[in-house]
Amino acid sequence: MNAYYIGSALNLSALYMIAGSGAAVSIKSGDFNLGGEGQIYLGGFISAVILGFGTKIALLPAPIAVFLAISAAFLLTAVIALISALLKIFRRADFLFTSFITSAALIPFIDGLIAGPARSKTDNLLATPFIGAAVRLKQLLPPSPLNTSFIFAIALCAGLWLALNRTSWGRQLCVLGISPDFARFAGYDRRALGCGAAVISGGLHGLCGAAAILGTYFSCHQGFYSGIGWNAFSAALIARANPIFLIPSSLFLGFITTYANKFAMYHNFGFDISSLIQAVVMFIIAFPLVRKNGDKTL
Repeated sequence: MNAYYIGSALNLSALYMIAGSGAAVSIKSGDFNLGGEGQIYLGGFISAVILGFGTKIALLPAPIAVFLAISAAFLLTAVIALISALLKIFRRADFLFTSFITSAALIPFIDGLIAGPARSKTDNLLATPFIGAAVRLKQLLPPSPLNTSFIFAIALCAGLWLALNRTSWGRQLCVLGISPDFARFAGYDRRALGCGAAVISGGLHGLCGAAAILGTYFSCHQGFYSGIGWNAFSAALIARANPIFLIPSSLFLGFITTYANKFAMYHNFGFDISSLIQAVVMFIIAFPLVRKNGDKTL
């Protein structure tokens, strides 16, 4: 196998792990954050604008500039997800529906900004200015896009597993997702848990967008997010929201998507074969497994 495609698959898997961690937190809380693609787009856009247009920030040491960019990406997308949680608490709105609608509204809005005031004045692309080489993540397997975000993604999955299984917050969140009524009778602060899960879920999706810009694309162009959010959600479902199992499921989808696109390019397919594979995976996930004794289980 070509080293470039191996590195590309691993890099894509890292993005699935980061965004999938956000999806897993949401699933554990009993909600489904379907706004992943819009949140990834927003996180990438914010980090690209800060590092591409922020002349004062560009004068700062590279680690500080990167920290400010990814912090802004995390916080802003966390606020977007928090809005859905607050609507659920105070207006009894469906979190799944509001997160999806918010994402659907964000995407054309950001498209308009990229095509207008945020567009690079020196390139013909519908994209923001390229970020400087000093703030780009270090490549691990040139010329492939594999970068240090892969190491971060593995560490994130391990840390999230510890948080969910070895802390009182994590155990309470899992109980809330399994049985909200039991959580209420146990005296858990369901509002705080739900809002916290939404903030972490949205923030991690934004962090995925920032990682994509800093390590892979170096500029926020229209549509870079396409497929990442849904494939990350699929990886979380395959892993049954277990952050450790999210690692192999993300690797599986990363390699499948990369080599499917390679096959489509080499054989001149006229349709998006990776989206077809994604649909097949989601279709399979939708069916419950069947035990040998005939009892159905998730």
